[in-house]
Amino acid sequence: MNEWVNESIKLAKSEGYLDRLLAIYPPEEISRGKIPEEESQELKDLFERKGCKELLKKLIDLKKKCFKFPIENPYIGFLTHDEEAIEKNPDTTKKICEKLFQMGYDEVKEKLESPKRASRRMGPMFKKWLENNFKFLKRKEFEKTFDFDIVFLKGGDKSLKDYAKTKLKCKFQKFSKGLDFVAKVGNKHIIGTAKFITDFGGSQDNQFNEAIRLVKETKGPPNVIKVAILDGVVWLSEEMKSKLKNLKENEFFFSALLLEKFINFIKQTQKV
Repeated sequence: MNEWVNESIKLAKSEGYLDRLLAIYPPEEISRGKIPEEESQELKDLFERKGCKELLKKLIDLKKKCFKFPIENPYIGFLTHDEEAIEKNPDTTKKICEKLFQMGYDEVKEKLESPKRASRRMGPMFKKWLENNFKFLKRKEFEKTFDFDIVFLKGGDKSLKDYAKTKLKCKFQKFSKGLDFVAKVGNKHIIGTAKFITDFGGSQDNQFNEAIRLVKETKGPPNVIKVAILDGVVWLSEEMKSKLKNLKENEFFFSALLLEKFINFIKQTQKV
C-alpha cells in the first residue's frame, strides 16, 4: 500500500484526529453580516406594496452581494444571470413571489442574513491555515527562491492553475477546478488541491474524484509533484480507500496533518 495513504488511514483511526483538524477546519458558521438599514427599509416597502418584480430584483441584487437567497428554487440561478428573464417569464416570477410573500418580510430578512454553512468554506479555511503557518510570496519573489525552505505562491485558485500551466508546463486533463496551492522546495514544485470530504455520495464523491484526476491525470515535468490533501470520511470509506490503496509511490494522497512531514520528505530527497 502507498505509505502516505497507509499513514493517513492510521491517523484517521487514532485518538484526537478530528481534534487536531479543528486548527485547520474550524466548524463555526461564517456570518454574512446585516443588510444595510436603507436597503432593509426598501425591502420592507416592497413587501408592503407587493411589488413582485421589484422585490425579486432586489433579492437577486442582495444575493450578488453575498446574502443568501431566502428560498431554494431551481430557477433563481437563471434569473440571477439574466434579470430580463424576470419580465419574460411572468408565471415563474409569480410562483417565486407567492412563496416569498407567504413567508413575510421578517422571515425573508432572517434567511437573507443566515450564516454560511461551514461545509461551503472548507477551501478558504485550508488556505487561511496555510497562510498562518507557511511563507507566501508574490510571483517575482517566489521564482527567485531556490533554498530548501518551503514557500507558497500568492494567488487565487484560477491564477495558481494558470501559473502551473504556463510557467510549470503542466497539462491538466479533466481537472476542471483551480488549484488550492502552488509551493516550492529547492527546485521542486508542488501543486495541489485540498478536500475535506464531509459525507458519502453526491457532490462529496465528485470532490474526491476531482482530487484523483489532479494527481493521476495531470501531466508535468519531473520537478513538479502533484498532491491531493484529503481529510474526513474519505479515510473511512472502503470504496474510496480501495481507489487509493494501490497508488504508485509518486502519487501523493494524504491528510493535511501530514503536510509538514511531506515537505520534510521532499527536502530530504533533494539533499541526498
